[in-house]
Amino acid sequence: MNLLVKSLIGALMVLLIGLLSRTRNYYIAGLLPLFPTFALMAHYIVGNERGTADLRTTILFGM
Repeated sequence: MNLLVKSLIGALMVLLIGLLSRTRNYYIAGLLPLFPTFALMAHYIVGNERGTADLRTTILFGM
């Protein structure tokens, strides 16, 4: 049961990151993650969908 809850939380985080990276406030996707793995996913999604300048803004905002 514990593994199921953790996987559902992880799936929810990935969905939220994906949705936030498509909004006008895309840099919030860099703040949403609580763990480094999710931060890497957020930066990957923003980098692929928004471009290098937006990825740089997301990284700086997250720092």
